[in-house]
Amino acid sequence: MKKRIVLIVCLLLLISCKKEVANVAFKNIKTDEFELLVSKQQKGLLILFPGGGGSAENIKKEFDIVQKANEKGVSLLLINFARKLWIEKEDSAKLTALILETIKKNNLKTDNIYVGGMSIGGNVALTLSDYLLKNKIVAVKGAFIVDSPIDLFGLYESSVKDIQRKDFSEERLAEPKWIVSFFEERFTKDSLLSNIQQVSPFTYKTENFNNIYSLKKAKLRLYTEPDERWWKEVRKTDYESTNAYRIRKLNDLLVANSWKKVTLIETNNKGYRANGKRNPHSWSIVNVDDLLEWILT
Repeated sequence: MKKRIVLIVCLLLLISCKKEVANVAFKNIKTDEFELLVSKQQKGLLILFPGGGGSAENIKKEFDIVQKANEKGVSLLLINFARKLWIEKEDSAKLTALILETIKKNNLKTDNIYVGGMSIGGNVALTLSDYLLKNKIVAVKGAFIVDSPIDLFGLYESSVKDIQRKDFSEERLAEPKWIVSFFEERFTKDSLLSNIQQVSPFTYKTENFNNIYSLKKAKLRLYTEPDERWWKEVRKTDYESTNAYRIRKLNDLLVANSWKKVTLIETNNKGYRANGKRNPHSWSIVNVDDLLEWILT
């Protein structure tokens, strides 16, 4: 009887210890440029970029990953970079310097690094990962995007079409008008297709994916929620003008070109903001448990 009681007590203590290890708080470091949450176990490092106008705080609010990453032993580096639809070599170099300095200062392991982002943050994640791999700076294991506008020329074409519509309010027209004006100024109207391909992760019109080619041997996930009805009713947008359409086209092209580690994940009714509002363009379309398993296997 005594032996049985001792055994039960030992088992309870063991379970309690395991829970304590799982619930050990992240080491948290905040700067103006990022927030770093270091797991004691350091089984992996996930670098995340927010959507347009977002921040590290916004990622934590909209993406329910912090606690689960801690339990699984995955460190998080949430970068406050959400100002650009695309990044160029200078941006990649600066972000690389920031990441390398952060890794060195905090003794972070580099054998299992993944990069991901929401919306334009996904464009940053793809381009930066390609830069890191191409220049053999960091051996990124994988990258993922969440409903990102990966085809900048496609975005331009859709915006041109939108500003010609008569059923759009001035408020609704503000974004496409800005995109058309900005793109034509930045890339010049007559040479826009040629110039924009220098920075766009993907260009469907010319089947160009040179800017992410170095990711061919890495793991790649493309998350999107193609809710045609929502886009039609709420945004008056046809499916062919959505990110989901271009993301599917990229997946098809990569598969046709023998990319073995690319996965298209199309969800249904998973997109909701933290306030409960329905929006397929949200972090919530990502299954966090599945994502962490993907990172750790």
